[in-house]
Amino acid sequence: MLTIAHYFTGHAVVQIRLIFCLLCSNTFFAYVQRFNHTFPPLSCTTTDGAAGLHGLKRVIRRNGMRVGEVIPLHCLRSPAHVIPRFGKEANQRLTRHTAYELSNEFWLNKYWNKEIFYALST
Repeated sequence: MLTIAHYFTGHAVVQIRLIFCLLCSNTFFAYVQRFNHTFPPLSCTTTDGAAGLHGLKRVIRRNGMRVGEVIPLHCLRSPAHVIPRFGKEANQRLTRHTAYELSNEFWLNKYWNKEIFYALST
């Protein structure tokens, strides 16, 4: 599940990988993998010119491993809808079950709900 999480520095799109609670604790945590909006699209902005969608890219270490972190569950704010960005050619191994796991670049659908639309339209 992809969601928007609140961090001390703002909001980020993350993929929830695991929700857990430590023994003898009432606090729930989530292990998440973060997305950044840093890949350069055709223009110098972080949005697609035609649709106005924001570009996202998985945060990946130099060795190819995804960057993950543990955050308190109460920091998760809202589900997010992302669309894989295929480019000129799509990976032949992509199916509806593997598209999110095999893709590293995505579009954030700001039209999915009004809260996300207003937050990203400013």
